[in-house]
Amino acid sequence: MMKRRMHIFYGLCISVAIALYGERACADELILANGNVLTGKVIKAEKGVLTLSTEYSKPVLIKTSAIKSISTDTPVEVRLDDGEMLKGKISTTAAGEIVVESNEGRKSAVISWDRVKSINPPPVKWSGNVSLGLNAQSGNTELTNITIGADASRKTDEDRADLRFIYNYAESSGKVSARNAYGILSYDYLLSKSFYEYLDVEMLSDRFRDLRLRTAVGPGVGYQVWDYPSRSLSVELGAAYIAEDHVLAADNSWIAARAAANLSWKIIDAITFTDYLELYERVDKAANYNFRNEANLITGLTTSWALKVSNITEYDNSPAPGIKKTDMMWIVALQYSF
Repeated sequence: MMKRRMHIFYGLCISVAIALYGERACADELILANGNVLTGKVIKAEKGVLTLSTEYSKPVLIKTSAIKSISTDTPVEVRLDDGEMLKGKISTTAAGEIVVESNEGRKSAVISWDRVKSINPPPVKWSGNVSLGLNAQSGNTELTNITIGADASRKTDEDRADLRFIYNYAESSGKVSARNAYGILSYDYLLSKSFYEYLDVEMLSDRFRDLRLRTAVGPGVGYQVWDYPSRSLSVELGAAYIAEDHVLAADNSWIAARAAANLSWKIIDAITFTDYLELYERVDKAANYNFRNEANLITGLTTSWALKVSNITEYDNSPAPGIKKTDMMWIVALQYSF
């Protein structure tokens, strides 16, 4: 019986030793310039800082400039400064260059640290919100008003894309009193942390303003003044080709200069104010211009739900005959963020 217990004890010890040794042998390893050796799991690397997960402490942040050599036991994704993505186990040459091992259809690649933009970059995801505003009355007043809005955006280290859409419908005493739709798609290519170039496509349809469809498309440059979690501000300058398809008036088109500003400010944790201003001015007729301003006050109700109060003001100083220059709309809606 004693021998059997001793065999079991030795077996357990050997199993534990093998498990510990195997785990250590399978760990990623970093050798720093000062000679320190760190083992663990390479989680990611971006903006010159590598994150290493270990069993003996919280994740460790190491400057990539302080790493003399690195080796991983499992494949990682390496994004280069030109956007190319490599995947494989990595190691280091005697000269300090990184070797990404070969995989299917690709030979091993040898690159310098300064070409590594990130390791294991997070997947690109869209985020945004949808909102719904509804007002219905019956009896002495017959009124129906529906507003549907959506915003979506995605951002990487190289570029970003934004999509906004809003549709408004109103009916009073059985007659349609408002029906319009607005949408904008913008793509930004980041030239640096602050500067970017963009391409915008904007569309507006409003039959009560004699607009079957107004389309504005054009490039430009932008500057990111602030880019913090609590506040952001960007300004843009560019050109646009504008074409108007009217219901009654003659269709026309022209080239315009474009200026825009986009502000987001978290006043407190539960309240955020945003404002988007856009101005177009005809190049051939400087006195002809139009602008659109959309201001929103968003009050958080839960993690995903919020109450959104919006004011949209549009001004056209040379509208179609019989159309007023200014249009203003107030919207109270329930918003869901994803």
